[in-house]
Parts: sequence; C-alpha cells; structure tokens
Amino acid sequence: MTARRLRPLVLVGLAIAALVVARRARDHIAGREAPGGILIGNPRAYDTHSRRLFGSFFRAIASDIAATASPAAKVLEVGCGPGHLSIRLAREYGLDVTGLDLDPAMIELASRNVAHASAARERPPTFVVGDVAALPFDDATFDVVVSTLSMHHWSHPADGLREIHRVLRRGGRALIWDLRPGFRLFHVHAPDPAELMHTGPLRVVSVRPWRWPWRLSFSQRVELARD
Repeated sequence: MTARRLRPLVLVGLAIAALVVARRARDHIAGREAPGGILIGNPRAYDTHSRRLFGSFFRAIASDIAATASPAAKVLEVGCGPGHLSIRLAREYGLDVTGLDLDPAMIELASRNVAHASAARERPPTFVVGDVAALPFDDATFDVVVSTLSMHHWSHPADGLREIHRVLRRGGRALIWDLRPGFRLFHVHAPDPAELMHTGPLRVVSVRPWRWPWRLSFSQRVELARD
C-alpha cells in the first residue's frame, strides 16, 4: 500500500486514539459546581491530561496571541488552569502574563509548573485566585485578555465580559476560545458564547472556527475589542 493511501488510515487511527484518551480523561476531570462557576473535579489529573491532549492546541493559540499582542503588552489569561498557556506565552514570547483561575488548587499547580518550567525566567507569569465576574485588578490594566475553553464554565458570563471590558485598556483585545455550540464530549451541552458577546460591552471583531486537531474544529475563536 502506498504512503498516500496509508496517510488517511494513520490519521483515522490517531483520531480514534485521541478520542479514547479524551474519554478516559473525562472520567477524571468531570466538573463540580462552586460559587462563580464549574471547577475541574481532579486538578492533578487535568494537569496531566492537558499536557498530553492540548500541547499543539496551546502552541497554536500562543502563536496567535503573540501575533496580536505587542512585545510590551500586559496579558491576562482568565481560567488559566495549571498554567500551560501562560507559561508558554512568557517563556517563548517574553510577554508579561497574569493567569487567573477560580480554583486555588489550579493556581497551586500553575505556580509549581512555572517553577519547574524555567526558574531563571526574567519575568515568569504571575498566578492569582479570582472570579472573572469580579476581577481583582484596577481599571484599564491589561492590553490583551485571553480565555481558552473556560467561558462555558462561568456562572455569570455576562458579568465576566463586563469585567474584561473594565480591565482592558482602550484599543485592547479579548481573545476567547470556547466550544462550538452543541459540542458533546466533556459537556452535555455547550452554549454559544458568541450570542452573549454580541450584546456585551465589547465590540465583536470576528468569530471563526478554530481548526484543531488537524482539520477538525470543535472550538471557535472570538476576537473582541475595547474601543
């Protein structure tokens, strides 16, 4: 069999393997409700599984963020989890990054991960516990706010968008990646975040599918602007 014919079979095999791993991961990281949103049931398992499943996902997103942000930009990641994206943005692109998560256990893991990733970094990311609906930052603090696969966990997404608007500087951008409407794997039902964004205080710049893994797109990228 030629390499050209083998390639689709290999891709299908890899996709099936990824789904098997994802289904096993689901059993370990099922969410639990808390004031402010849904927390991952087992943060340590999520840390492990996210390294295996989302490495290329975060790599592409980090590149996209770096293309949007200036080298001197201050970046806030909302729902940073164990900090893999924040660490990549600081380590590979030298950005000034603050990661925020509702779960103290996730922030503890993120702090450990950044210490292990590069103790000699001149400006490693900072991690804080907080709720997107009541961000612990002054007005107009950040140039870019980022969120990946987090918004559908927020108890009050409209309040979260208002807070993101408040902490963004004029001309700033919010880049939000979240599940496409109706996606079913880790969640029974994923609402459409774009519906809230069109009625919020930030201007919608674009909404488009995010191709990952390969040509599949279970998530979408939304870019918002603070005018």
